[in-house]
Amino acid sequence: MLHLLENTLNLAEKMHHSADIDDLNAGFRSFLTPLGPFSHTAGLVHKTHVKERYLIDTTYPDSWMQYYLKNCYQNIDPVIENARHEFSPYDWNSIKIRNNNQKRMMCEFQDIGFKSGYVVPLSISPSMLLLVGMASKDAEINFRDRAMLQIVVNHYHARYMQLINDSSHKEPCPLSDRERECLLWIAHGKNTSEISFILSISENTVKYHLKNIMQKLGSHNRIHAVVQAINLGLIHP
Repeated sequence: MLHLLENTLNLAEKMHHSADIDDLNAGFRSFLTPLGPFSHTAGLVHKTHVKERYLIDTTYPDSWMQYYLKNCYQNIDPVIENARHEFSPYDWNSIKIRNNNQKRMMCEFQDIGFKSGYVVPLSISPSMLLLVGMASKDAEINFRDRAMLQIVVNHYHARYMQLINDSSHKEPCPLSDRERECLLWIAHGKNTSEISFILSISENTVKYHLKNIMQKLGSHNRIHAVVQAINLGLIHP
């Protein structure tokens, strides 16, 4: 137990010195690995706007995430929905299943092997929450692992806020109207092909605009660009 605690504190210190969001996410993954057969997700959730939910990082199977996004499960997910009403850590046993769509989604999640989960919500603004959770193939996540998760998530949250605030204090290059349009559609979950169709421009043009956006904002991926643009007030999904 002492060895595990010491390892957790060392990883928390490493996360504290993360150079960017990718580095921070890598540190969090390193923390989960020795705990057990866990997968995790980290994302931003608006407290009132159901469709403002942005993924930061996940280790869920790619096949599940593709299916999840294709079915827009992020808009009905009861694990996420619970965070809009419960601002302290919670496990899956405490969430309310409000309709058949949510029940089906959770059954499908269990069908791929995940039986239990634990979630830690933390505020990053008056309207947005940072939600970090882990899912297990075991019937229950024990108290020790839940306690360790809370310790590390607090350090993840602190460093995430520092990195975002550092980015927000930089003078951003203005985005063009077309770049804002592309970024807004990314915020609404559209892919390159869909944005190309909506804006009546080629996919290569969409990619060109998105590349420029990420260079201007210093973003490491599209979702990071969306988060930064929202924090800077450049877009309002």
